[in-house]
Amino acid sequence: MAYYKDLREYLAALEKANKLRRIARPINKDTELHPIVRWQFRGLEEAERFGFLFERVTGIHGENYRGSVAASVIAPSMEIYAIALKCDNSRTAMSEKWVEAYLHPFAPVKVASGPVKEEIHVGPNLLEHGGLNEFPIPVTTNGWEPLPRLTSICWFSKDPDDGSLNVGTYNAVYLGALESCARVSPRGHLRLHWQKCKAKGVPLQVAAVIGPTPALVMTSITEIPYGVSEVEIAGGLAGEPIPMVRCETVDLEVPATAEVVLEGEMPTDYILPDPASGEHTGYTFIDRTALPFHIRCITHRKNPVWHDLVDQFPPSESSVMGNVNREAHMVNFLRNSCGIPQVKDVAFHHCGGSRRFCVVRLQDLGGTRTPNRTVWHALHASLAVSTEWPKIVVAVDEDIDPWDLESVFWAVSFRYQPHRDTQIIQGRGATADQSGGPRTLSIDEQEYPFNRSGLQGNSSILIDGTRKWPYTPTSLPTRSYMERGREIWEELELPPLKPREPWYGVSWGEWPESYRRHAEMGDRGEFDKIAEEILSQKKKV
Repeated sequence: MAYYKDLREYLAALEKANKLRRIARPINKDTELHPIVRWQFRGLEEAERFGFLFERVTGIHGENYRGSVAASVIAPSMEIYAIALKCDNSRTAMSEKWVEAYLHPFAPVKVASGPVKEEIHVGPNLLEHGGLNEFPIPVTTNGWEPLPRLTSICWFSKDPDDGSLNVGTYNAVYLGALESCARVSPRGHLRLHWQKCKAKGVPLQVAAVIGPTPALVMTSITEIPYGVSEVEIAGGLAGEPIPMVRCETVDLEVPATAEVVLEGEMPTDYILPDPASGEHTGYTFIDRTALPFHIRCITHRKNPVWHDLVDQFPPSESSVMGNVNREAHMVNFLRNSCGIPQVKDVAFHHCGGSRRFCVVRLQDLGGTRTPNRTVWHALHASLAVSTEWPKIVVAVDEDIDPWDLESVFWAVSFRYQPHRDTQIIQGRGATADQSGGPRTLSIDEQEYPFNRSGLQGNSSILIDGTRKWPYTPTSLPTRSYMERGREIWEELELPPLKPREPWYGVSWGEWPESYRRHAEMGDRGEFDKIAEEILSQKKKV
């Protein structure tokens, strides 16, 4: 089954699945659009969320725009994210799709032209439609952010030394018809390219791509290891090569079916302040710096669809994508790179901005209990994927649902001792985490905050929430009883069930023979015999 050839074909699939709402009334991009979209993350259950296609977009000064704005269309929910991946709506299926993409990437294919070249503005015609003012770029965190922000850009750049391509998502802000600036974190690969060009005294050539296929959006937002091609991983997700077309003014190739491409360069002799910006932590950033971007050419489709990605306060599109992407990345890393086959699942959570809070579920193999040293191997290895995340890592047993925090904290409450099962790792990064210390600006490193408390940098905590020895059975009816209860539940047409793990009782090794025998007698209804035995064991006090 072929993947979506472009964003428009994907939107049609969303609409067919009844997961896209077309908004025909005029909507002001500067004052109304984001508050409308944000409400579904603050007022609807995840399963009820959908994508928006705003068809009549206006501006604060009375502007009317050609084209439309597609907002919250990639990952407002797991169900919609599965549609974007073209796979079953289960975490297992999505994780396997990502692992398969890492293992079997597709190199892109070069094409002579494509829909993104339907209109080309360059040279004396660069401003014929107003430059950036042609597009309905929304204001995002209204009331706090002062300028329209380009949220879903896939930035294409090359390593100036070896020519390897990188694609990353870093939001940018509108600064004029041909001017913008992008906030790129210190660990961002585009920043490494910029730093290398700075050392050479030359600007960095870049292409800002808006509205490629969902596969490329999903890989662009994921922390793919340096030197690994995001375009090839996107091909792996799509199951076919991504068609690429050469840019007009820079030495780069971009997706041929994208909606908009902004070609230009990032000067390396100065930086700019980044205006206030709502972020994935749920707080508004201030006093950050950004890399300037000069636009030299604009190519786009006729009546382009401007793609807007909803980030900022979690849950958001970014956290839905971030959770699944990082889960698959961590599972692949722990199992295949670190050689820990006992890793069954990894879960990230919205409350941690899809980065900070991680749960690793371990499984026993071949009936052999996972050794404690393997638990700690997995915990320590989880920190190797990034200097920044995860911040909190909890290891749990197979009977714990890592995506259900009630289940996780039940394990922490009764399988964990703080003095014995905790390790704190210092010297970690903390970009965006205000808990690290008071906020001060560092122009060179752009760390937030720059001043740190503690020995060195920030820290991560590792928690072993697994059973260390035999436990008595889980205090739930055994599986056969629960399954019969569910049959009756469904016969009575009671509300649909969403089982939470654990949903039936299991013995964990400490279950003396006398208790086992009494339980079996109870199954047969021999209550009087059990009572007689218990009464015969009375002791004087």
